[in-house]
Amino acid sequence: MESTEYLNFCMLEAQHCQNHQKHRMDVQAREKFAEIISQMRGERSYRSFAKFLGVSHPTIKAWENLEGIPDKESLERVARLRGESLEDFQEFLEGSRQPSKLQNLVQQVRTIPDDELAIILRAIADRIENS
Repeated sequence: MESTEYLNFCMLEAQHCQNHQKHRMDVQAREKFAEIISQMRGERSYRSFAKFLGVSHPTIKAWENLEGIPDKESLERVARLRGESLEDFQEFLEGSRQPSKLQNLVQQVRTIPDDELAIILRAIADRIENS
């Protein structure tokens, strides 16, 4: 093998190793994303939640089963629903940031069944009326 060919081979191998490392990080981020999607969907059907997010129901299933990767628009929608920016959400998925208490609360509210949400809304309305 000529030295140029060997150098090209080594560069390709190094790139392959970097891609493998990145893929491993992506798996961890996808696992977090899958958990978030599952929590956000809660008791709703795949179809109704998919319609809510503006994607197909097989997409939701794929995300939850780690078989699909969300596009940027989907990440932005999920981030917005969580009450955070795309950048903050991506940092959270990468493990470099923890969600705030407000973001945790927003996430919980988004996954509460409708009958329980009505109780919470009544409590909020009562508090505002009495302020």
